[in-house]
Parts: sequence; structure tokens; C-alpha cells
Amino acid sequence: MKSFRIRRACARLAAGLAICALTTSATDLSDRHATAPRERLAITHGPFLQAPSDTGITVSWATSRRCVSSVEFRPDASKEWLTNTPAQHGLITADVTYHNVPLSGLDPGTRYVYRVVSREITDFQHYRVSFGKTIASREHAFTTLDPHKSAFSFVVVNDRHEKAAGLKTSFDSVNWAGVDLAFLNGDMVNAVKDEQQLFQCIVDPCAGSFAASTPVVYVRGNHDSRGSFARRLLDYFPTDSGRYYYTLQHGPVCFLILDCGEDKGDANPEYSGLVAFEPYLRQQAQWLAQAINQPDFQKAPFRVCLLHIPPGTRPDSKFIRPQWLLDNVAPLLNQGRVDLLICGHTHQYAIQPPGTDGLEFPMITGSGETVIRCEVSGDEIRTVTTALSGSPLPQLPPIRARGRK
Repeated sequence: MKSFRIRRACARLAAGLAICALTTSATDLSDRHATAPRERLAITHGPFLQAPSDTGITVSWATSRRCVSSVEFRPDASKEWLTNTPAQHGLITADVTYHNVPLSGLDPGTRYVYRVVSREITDFQHYRVSFGKTIASREHAFTTLDPHKSAFSFVVVNDRHEKAAGLKTSFDSVNWAGVDLAFLNGDMVNAVKDEQQLFQCIVDPCAGSFAASTPVVYVRGNHDSRGSFARRLLDYFPTDSGRYYYTLQHGPVCFLILDCGEDKGDANPEYSGLVAFEPYLRQQAQWLAQAINQPDFQKAPFRVCLLHIPPGTRPDSKFIRPQWLLDNVAPLLNQGRVDLLICGHTHQYAIQPPGTDGLEFPMITGSGETVIRCEVSGDEIRTVTTALSGSPLPQLPPIRARGRK
């Protein structure tokens, strides 16, 4: 009898321990699956302007939660708001945190007021979508490009390699009055790693300074082709052409935006067999041969090219790209009677008069701390380059307009 009571007590104890273990296990499981407090819906980066033209522009921004978004806009002279919500292949862009909204059909040289609007998607099911709050930015304004504008300014920075503080210092030194375009001429990061890097190193310094009203034009450099996320760079810095090379017309200038590719050959082991720049750059050269003969390019009083790697001779056979560009791109720029080439890459500021290495035009090479400002009028381009301290550097002489066909 005593033995039975002991066995029964032991059984009760074991059962109690089992229940305790189950309770503890359930509590632990609940803790592991507990969700963190939902982040408040907010615009976290931007808005900022990209892909400018005389009839359109793209507005970009990021939100803290997944949304469907639109841009509300109107001509400054009108009180009627218009709305554009992006869609592709019949589907409205939705359930995303990064938003590119292109505006088209705009009037050249016209000031527009805009604001961005994002509506949270809290649950996206096949046949039912639940929405949360809606947020909107304050109003901003931009002016579309104008091929008939007589004078304007543009600025160029390059090779900042993730030095966001220095980039902000450079932007703070710029008098943005009269500046219609800002070019990022390559290698703004060391390698393209992820979205947050692009926000921190590029988007935030631009949007916090000027880019809500003055568009950014991103020119791809060799470091911008590195890293797994480099294949998504156009998702964050789109172009009208969908390519990294195209023309852009504003005022008396036709801009040539060119891609430099990597600085070494495709077979270099650094690239692990995952690049194919040789055929790509030959395709770009074929396009360039046609672009320099287009009427808008031929009629432009000034032709300015932005290219990250400067063409030139280089004794180190490992770094093939400068010589390749000298052999394959420079002759086309000569043929197209380009007036100015703006480069970077070397991390050393330099001005080069026409006639060097067979180039029939002047070239400016920015360093990793310079701001190149170009003042364009109907008959000349004046360049003013400053160091990070704001002090002026040696300048090219004014570039005079020359006769066109």
C-alpha cells in the first residue's frame, strides 16, 4: 500500500512537471513569434527628382512600410491638381517601400508644384487587400527642362566613395540659385551593397540639400558596377532610356551621358566571370556613332559629355579602360565636335586643354572632393571648380560656342 502511494505521488509529480514543461514551451514559442511594434508609416528618404526632360520627370522616395503611391502635381499657375499612379503591364505598382513615379506629358520650361502620397497596404491577399493610413509630403516644386532656355548652371561631383559627410559639405557650399541639373559622375560608393547604403551615401545627402527641386543625373562609374546589388542600380536611379547611356537636352547644351564599364578586362579574376563589358561597350559605341548625327545633337550650340573614366594612355596593361576609351570612344567624340568632357576616376583634379592624346576638346577631371560648376550662356561655358574647403582651383578658359552644321 505504501509502495502504491509512492508510485501515485511520483506519477502526479511527473504529470505536473510535464504540464509545467508544456506551459513553459508554449510561452517560449509565443515569445519567439511575438512581433515587434509596427513602425510608424513615414516617408523615410526623399522625395527627390530624377530622369529629367523637357516633358517629364521622375519623383522618387521611400516609405517605412509597404504602400501604393502616387504623385499629385499641378502647374504653378493652376489650382487644379492632377494625379499619376504608376502602373506596368496593367498592374498598379503596389506593396513596395521604394517608389518611382514618372510624370509625362508636361510642358517644357514650366514650373510645377508636387507632393507625394503613399497609402499603406497592411495585408495583400489574392482577392482582398487591406489598407492602412495615408501620408503625404509637403509641397515641393520643379521646373521642366527647356531646350530654348538661354542660360543656366549645372554642377558635377564624383568619386565620393561613401563619404556622405563630405558630400553634404560640398552640397552645402553650392549656391543652388540658377542650377538646373546636378550630375553624380560615378563611384559614389565603393561597391553597391544594398538599399540602405544607397540611401545613406547618395539619396539622403542629395534630397536633404537640393534634389526635391533640382534633378539628379547619375552617371555610372566602375565601382558602381561592383557588388550584387549593382544589378538593381537602375531601379533606384532610373533613366528615360532604360540605359546608362543617353542624351539630355537643356538650353544650349546637348549632354552625352556615357557608361565607362569596369576599368579592367572582363577576364580579370576580380570579376569572377560575371561581367561582359566588352560587347556592352561596343554596343554603346555603335549607339554613340548614331547619336552624334542626330539633328538635336548637331544643332546644339554646346555638346558636353560626362564619362567617369577619362580616355588616355596608361602604361599599366591591367587597367585597360582608359586606352580602350581613347581608341574606341574618343574618335567619335572628336567626330561629334564635343566641346567639353567631364570625368573623374583618378581622384586627382586636372584640367586638360585640347590636343592632348588626340582629344580635340578640353577635359576636366574632378577629384573626390571637388565641385565642378559650369555656367552656360548663349555663347560660352565658364567652369568654376572648388575644393572641399570651398577655395577655387585652376580653371579652364571659357569655352566658346563654335559654328555648327
